[in-house]
Amino acid sequence: MPLQAGDRILLRDGPDKGKLLSADMLTPGAQGVEAFPFDPVAEVERSRYRLNRIVVVRLDEGEMSEDTRAMSADGVLVYSAICTHQGCTIANWVPETRHFKCFCHLSEFAALESGEVRGGPARRQLPMVPVTIDADGYVVATDGFTAKPGGAKT
Repeated sequence: MPLQAGDRILLRDGPDKGKLLSADMLTPGAQGVEAFPFDPVAEVERSRYRLNRIVVVRLDEGEMSEDTRAMSADGVLVYSAICTHQGCTIANWVPETRHFKCFCHLSEFAALESGEVRGGPARRQLPMVPVTIDADGYVVATDGFTAKPGGAKT
């Protein structure tokens, strides 16, 4: 099942692997961390659907575009980790520009500008997931992806 409103974020790598995400787990400006949505009601990680793969990063809200800031919570941004060009997994982070970079064909996406394409063959921006912080301090999706995740052929 695709990512849903109300899903929490379960980290898949990094020092907090296997834990639900709270904003303080992320170092501002650091490499994005791979994650999957987690349904807290059914207690199910939504990792069977490849297009649910997400990357979370924490950045300075003052540097974000207005549209990007509206989708963040305490500087936490959640993006699809699937490149919109050919569907490769995005794992690279360029800290100087705050861009995600796909290793397959070198498309770059601006994290501070709602995932807009900044280079390479990709034509569509990275889909985002709007988030909030719940009463327990966890990052929670307030809606699904802003656009269909994946590449032109996924």
